[in-house]
Amino acid sequence: MIKAKITKNIIRKSSNSLGLNIKQIIIGISAMAVGIVLFFSLKNVLPMQILMTLIFIFLAVVIMFGCVNIQGQNLFQFMIKIFKGADVRYYDSKGVFSNDISEKKQ
Repeated sequence: MIKAKITKNIIRKSSNSLGLNIKQIIIGISAMAVGIVLFFSLKNVLPMQILMTLIFIFLAVVIMFGCVNIQGQNLFQFMIKIFKGADVRYYDSKGVFSNDISEKKQ
């Protein structure tokens, strides 16, 4: 039988309902509250199908930008980092195989 070692942080990791953390629940509830306010404020102005489409798009965008995490950042921070361009570091970075001993041999 194959045994796999599992670290304690994976075993003891706790999450709230549906696997969401507190931040994601707050973002979802606030997006739903704004959607309800939009519905009641615009229900006499726009046709129902257009209104529901706009509210759905709004909810999807807010929840997507607030809850989706890529490389430890939410989607909004990740998009900003992408549009800034390459990550330029102005210090001397050494790779894995470069150290003082290999430089002295050369």
